[in-house]
Amino acid sequence: MKKLLFLLLALGVFAAPARSQNVDRTIAAKAGGLLTMNIETGGDIEIRGWDRGEVHVVAEIDGRDADDIDFQVSETSRGVAVRSEYRSRRGRSSSDVHVVVHVPRTFDLDVETMGGDLVVNGVSGRLEGSSMGGDLELSSLSGIVQMSTMGGDVTLTDSEVDGKVSTMGGDVDLRNVTGTVNGTTMGGDVSYNNVRSPNSGQGKGETVKVETMGGDIEIDEALYGADVETMGGDIAINKAAEFVRAGTMGGDITVREVDGWIELETMGGDVEAHMVGGTSGDRHVDIESKGGDILLTVPRGLAMTFDIEVVLDDDDDEYRIESDFDLNINVDAKDNRWRGGGRVHATGTTGDGANRIRIKTYDGKVVIRAGR
Repeated sequence: MKKLLFLLLALGVFAAPARSQNVDRTIAAKAGGLLTMNIETGGDIEIRGWDRGEVHVVAEIDGRDADDIDFQVSETSRGVAVRSEYRSRRGRSSSDVHVVVHVPRTFDLDVETMGGDLVVNGVSGRLEGSSMGGDLELSSLSGIVQMSTMGGDVTLTDSEVDGKVSTMGGDVDLRNVTGTVNGTTMGGDVSYNNVRSPNSGQGKGETVKVETMGGDIEIDEALYGADVETMGGDIAINKAAEFVRAGTMGGDITVREVDGWIELETMGGDVEAHMVGGTSGDRHVDIESKGGDILLTVPRGLAMTFDIEVVLDDDDDEYRIESDFDLNINVDAKDNRWRGGGRVHATGTTGDGANRIRIKTYDGKVVIRAGR
């Protein structure tokens, strides 16, 4: 019998009972204070603004090592500090920490968690936070935001903020945001939907700048220019002014409306760009695809100098250039300077030729249309 009991214990049949501890603490606090959080045990955090002059902290801690966690809530000279750590300092992970904090609506944040989601809603101030491995869900904020995560998605919605949000391995989604906010990711998609620069009083806002190492980029509106780059995804820009500069190592580029100049490059996809607006100002175009078709629409009456090149893989390849404008087309035979079978070169001029239209593609077709 003793041998059987020993065997069962060795096999973990009799598991240690689950433990838990709860914390509920309220501290008086004035608007404009500071909440400092350092959750060394890791855990999910929710921070919400409310119309009370106090900070309310509720923590639920469950799991085998729950009683080994030291959870502290203390008053500071500027506000409130919250901290959790393992007493034994052996870095145990068999516990689940969930913290909900309510703060006055105007309050600064300085938050760190070693691994969990961070939710912030309805707070105004200087908002700083980071997670080693969870999602960021940010909404109804105002002020300055500096938030990052090492391995989750970032969502920022319905806010008036300046600053930066970033992730090392997830998507970034900005919706209904007023302010100058940069969203960056090392390996996910980036989406800007109804993100606007505030009117500075001088009529000039900020350029939308986005960079990702391996995902799609989608921009709804960039009224002061767009400068975007991805190492391996599609780029779609709905509406832009002043200029669009975009590059991808392996995807399509679509610019549905741009009132300004264009510089686009893809290593392996199609390009579609539609210029709108008038004919004054800088309206130059530089588009190159290493392996796709190119469609360009330009304003009717724009003064242009065309420089179009199609590089062919094989002498027998058929090229296709369609244009609403008169072009002189020359077909060159195979040449060691060019990859494969040679090239097709098309030139032409409208008006005084003030705006250079340079287009180059490898084994793709080129279509140029006159807009309304």
